Amino acid sequence: MRLFERIYDVVEPIEEYHRKGYQPLAFGQFSTVWLAHNQLLQKKVALKILKAEASRNNKELAMLLRLSEPSLKHPGKGHVNELLDYFEHNGPNGTHLCLVLPAMVSDAAAMAVSGKPHHAADIRYISEQILSGLDFLHTLGIIHCDLQPANILFSMVGLANSETHLQPPEFSPVRWLEGTVVDDSAPKYLLPTQRPRGHLDEADFSEFEVKIRDLGGAVSCRQGDRKPVSPRALRTPELIRRNTWDAGIDIWTLGCLVFELATNEPLFPLGTFGLTAEEIDQEHINLISQLLGEDDFGAENVQRLASFLSSMLRPDPLKRMSTTELLKHPFLIGQRA
Repeated sequence: MRLFERIYDVVEPIEEYHRKGYQPLAFGQFSTVWLAHNQLLQKKVALKILKAEASRNNKELAMLLRLSEPSLKHPGKGHVNELLDYFEHNGPNGTHLCLVLPAMVSDAAAMAVSGKPHHAADIRYISEQILSGLDFLHTLGIIHCDLQPANILFSMVGLANSETHLQPPEFSPVRWLEGTVVDDSAPKYLLPTQRPRGHLDEADFSEFEVKIRDLGGAVSCRQGDRKPVSPRALRTPELIRRNTWDAGIDIWTLGCLVFELATNEPLFPLGTFGLTAEEIDQEHINLISQLLGEDDFGAENVQRLASFLSSMLRPDPLKRMSTTELLKHPFLIGQRA
């Protein structure tokens, strides 16, 4: 039953403000994220506030604490979003776990929907950093399971003030429907994203640091019997066929991700309206069977990118390259040469 008047063009759904739901401070599936100023660190941070029901025995906190151990030395450690601090907050909807993370300028979803062509050097630069972070995770026996554009973050190297990249906030009042019982479970207003549209269209990606975020769905390699959270269009053939799976699902998903960043189009656009889960899976398998240029790339770069992608997008998981092998691929080496 709806409790509120509809609000359009906001980040989180208003109906998720309820007991055990979002903390009403004023999105993701299980959290809201806010830009905050950390007085102890004297800098802007991202404050990720989980739903109360998702805060108990939270796997992401345990994973982030493990990854932040000082004894871990790996070049990819800096390409996985690090935990700065954490605490619990008691609100009207329950007790919320709050994760303090670095503030980032944007994510790769904004890059993928821009419609602007991307240079081969940008795709190489971004791919290498993602691969380095993924190699760090795989070295520790961690499978991310959800490498999609929204989970790749960009931060400008040496950025002093994140607010210079944001639009002024726009307030959307929250109005309870007539006849409902008004309580303190919802905020007085919602805020749409403050990121300006097209703010990555003319970006110089060589000035960006790239990080993998959201380890809420990550699993240990020893937990390969669990169902991963991979979005349907990014699922590997072994997941679609419900076979055993391992870290190779991240390699396949990375191939889909790099293709989308390079072309602004998803590799496997799935139709879902009116279809059963089985019909969607069959369409996905058909697309994979059928599919196995960009003007800015040039013929040689297109050829190397195709080889790079095909090294990841192999239906047989045993034939996919590992992160270590991919970091030596000619497509990436062309950046460093």
